[in-house]
Amino acid sequence: MLNAVLCLCRTPHFNSRAILESGFMNFLKQSFYSNIVILCGIAFGSVCLTGCDTGSGVDYSSLGLVPVSGEVTLDGEPLGGAVVFFEAPDLTQAYAKTDDQGKYTIKFNSEIEGVQPGSKIVRISTTASTGEEGIEEDELEGDDDGSTGRSRSSKKKSAKPGELVPPQYNSKSTLTVEITSGNSVVDFHLKSDGSNVTPMKS
Repeated sequence: MLNAVLCLCRTPHFNSRAILESGFMNFLKQSFYSNIVILCGIAFGSVCLTGCDTGSGVDYSSLGLVPVSGEVTLDGEPLGGAVVFFEAPDLTQAYAKTDDQGKYTIKFNSEIEGVQPGSKIVRISTTASTGEEGIEEDELEGDDDGSTGRSRSSKKKSAKPGELVPPQYNSKSTLTVEITSGNSVVDFHLKSDGSNVTPMKS
């Protein structure tokens, strides 16, 4: 066997150096193409990550959102802390929460204000939630050692008041409003007896 190998090496047509050089060049070519593939993969991944970091990816400009704000009163008094829903026929809702002066600004979602044009059923409630409220009071309970940043003596619990708004304005709402393009101001002057179901739009 050894003699056969030696004979092969002595033949004029066998050039071990050429074979080694050829193999090395093939190795370099393979490495080069492999690196190109890896770099392309890294570049593509970076583009994807950059796209993900820009936000939810929703093109809100295509929705035609209309800014809507206004005031809510009950029997002539500002209704603070009330949740206002603008409900579309497909049951999707834009929402807002009134401040102490009864003022509100409608939000499409937690990221952007506005509501899509069209006919809306308006529902107003003092017990509903927008889903954006912070941690409830009872979730912050803890010992007096300050583990939650609050002491027991600083916590004041009170039962939620009942619904102040008649069903004609929420669960059985007859309030409707037509949202068109351009800024809209829509005020709701509610009555405890549910008699006024006409929003004031300007």
